[in-house]
Order: sequence, then structure tokens, then C-alpha cells
Amino acid sequence: MSSIHRSISSPPAAGVPFALEEASDEVLMLRVSEGDSEAYETLYNRYRNRILTFVYRYVGQRDTAEDITQDVFLKIYRNPRAFDPRSRFVTWLYTVARNLAIDSLRRKRPRVSLQGEDDKPILEPSVPETHGPVEATLMSELEENVQRVLRGLSDKLREVFVLCAMQGLSYEEVARIVGCPVKTVSSRLSRAREHFQQGLKRYRAMDGGVRR
Repeated sequence: MSSIHRSISSPPAAGVPFALEEASDEVLMLRVSEGDSEAYETLYNRYRNRILTFVYRYVGQRDTAEDITQDVFLKIYRNPRAFDPRSRFVTWLYTVARNLAIDSLRRKRPRVSLQGEDDKPILEPSVPETHGPVEATLMSELEENVQRVLRGLSDKLREVFVLCAMQGLSYEEVARIVGCPVKTVSSRLSRAREHFQQGLKRYRAMDGGVRR
């Protein structure tokens, strides 16, 4: 937390160019609250894919995930002062995304059609998008099985699994996002991993096993 305060309280000296790409999330949010649209775009480019992937894993429907992701960043743009600079931006951002995803599920549980044109799998941003036909088919089948298994988890297990195992957040960060003790995050993650591994094995067996 002290590093955040130092970065916020120590702006670049006069005449020194400010490198947006190198700035911390918290400094960028401070500039967004002062009307800096370039700082906002930097945060958008930095986190848009991660939030879209998280929300898609949570709600299971592409168009819904895209709408929610847009709403998340609209909230940042329209009300940047809602962010407390004493907090970490990443945990606040995921909290906003999670709350909007929960609201969406409460209004209407989406029907997930993994074969539908509007529900094409969203791969993790780090995965290349160009593949040969065989690799593309295998990745598509794996992605569909992953989503099917995630749909079988309860909301509490799914969100912890996605945030920790897929998004790489720490137990402490996830605990702040979902509002529970760190021990509870650890327990839920352990159960989610067990269910996930069992479910993935089951669907692979149904599909005839892993192709060689």
C-alpha cells in the first residue's frame, strides 16, 4: 500500500514526459479522475481482455460477457472517483465486473449454446489465434469442455476457480473481490479444482478420449 501512496504522491517532475504505459493502475485512475482520456484508454487496453474472459467464464455467454465488460469500463469512465486510491485497482475492477455478472445472472440465467454462432469460445488472451485445422478443432473441443465443466460448478466455486486458477490472482486479492476470508478462498478453490478435473475427465471420456 505504501508503494501506491508513493507513486500517487510523486508525479513526474515538470518537463519530464509521462509514460502512460509504465504508470501504475492507481496513478492512471488518478489521472482518469482528472479527465485524462488517454489514461482511461491505457487502462482499457490493459484490462479489457482479462475482464472479458473472466466475465465470459462466469456467465457462459459471449454477447452477455461483452455487454457486461462494456458496462464495467463505462462505470470507470463515468465515475472514476468511485475508486478509492488506497485500494488496489485490480481488485476493485474485478469486484465491479463480478457484481455486474451476478446481477446479470440474477435477472436471467443465460442459455448457453456452445455450438451457436453468437457463443464462440473466448480463448485466453495469451493463446495465439492462428492454428492449423487440427489444432483449431482440438482447441475448440477443449474450450467447449472447459465451459461445460465450469457451468456445472456453483457460482461460488466457479468464481474462485476462474479468478485464481485462470486469471492468476492471489488468494488475498480474490478474498477481497468475493468478500470472504482467505481460508474460505483456499477451501473453495480446492473443491473447485477437484470438481473441474473430474468433470473434464468425464467429458473427455464421452468424446472418445484425448486424440493423438
